[in-house]
Amino acid sequence: MRHQEAEMFPSPKLRHSVILACSALLAFPATGTAQGQNSPGLAIASHGADTQIEVLGERLSEAEARKDAHDYIRKTGIIRNDDPVARWNVPICPRVIGLHDVYGRIVEDRLRGLAKRVGVEAADAPCRANIFISFVTDGKATARRVASRNPTLLNDVPQHARSELMDGNAPVRWWYATTLGTSDGVSVAPQISAAETLGSGSEPSGVLLSVPGIRTFRSGVVQTQVIRSLQSATVIVDINRAHGLPLDSVADYAAMVALAELEPGTPPPNSLLGLFASGGTQARLTSFDISFLQGLYDIPAARAGWQQRRMLVARLVQDAEQAGRILEKP
Repeated sequence: MRHQEAEMFPSPKLRHSVILACSALLAFPATGTAQGQNSPGLAIASHGADTQIEVLGERLSEAEARKDAHDYIRKTGIIRNDDPVARWNVPICPRVIGLHDVYGRIVEDRLRGLAKRVGVEAADAPCRANIFISFVTDGKATARRVASRNPTLLNDVPQHARSELMDGNAPVRWWYATTLGTSDGVSVAPQISAAETLGSGSEPSGVLLSVPGIRTFRSGVVQTQVIRSLQSATVIVDINRAHGLPLDSVADYAAMVALAELEPGTPPPNSLLGLFASGGTQARLTSFDISFLQGLYDIPAARAGWQQRRMLVARLVQDAEQAGRILEKP
């Protein structure tokens, strides 16, 4: 981790240019914060961040709400090969790089505020960083430099996503390091492997392709004996490609991808993940985003991915119903 932290620091010359560029880019929202005033869409208190949520007001039938929930979960890319989802099982410790301290504190406060809201423990500062959010003037060059200096940092990036990470033009790019363990917290050696096919019937059948371990059946529930944990998250924000967006929106976007193992792709239409998409209309975290993150940290860790997918969909539908966004049955 110390080596990763060192790699993510820009050179002094580049760091200076990044600070100046970000100061110009983010002057409006940050100035409101420094004065204790709220600019549009930004709610920063002197003691931290109060993350605002965009509540979607359209009322849907239960079938429509369930379809939207399925679409949301699918487009986040949170479920891969029916592996258990990876999430933070240790306290997070964010570090913001490339911004003036005033702006960096805004980003860190919003991340810590969102983590608290969705049930993720955060370590008190000072702490050893495991989330790095780096603001740079060339995201592509930074990703390539990190990869060339220490290729092992990208071991957990799926092969199909590496070319976009290295060569794409996304305003924000990210990757994770994960670790494996048992539900009792015992580490699992990577070389251990067991490919057990799920039972037949209406449930999906397949092989646990990338997570070593054994799946067992208890009281009709398929339970994995291996869980996946996030060990670190690295987020690179290209300030030239994020030009014109409020700092709070970019900070919340970075916080969301840092707290969940998301895969870049076509974002859900009802999510802040569409911030940079063509025609994107969401500049704040939505009720879907919060329900998703809260559900992610509520569901059992030792379950197959298809089970967790169902649980997350059910959580989104349940929260929508409780919020009155689902039409009552006639």
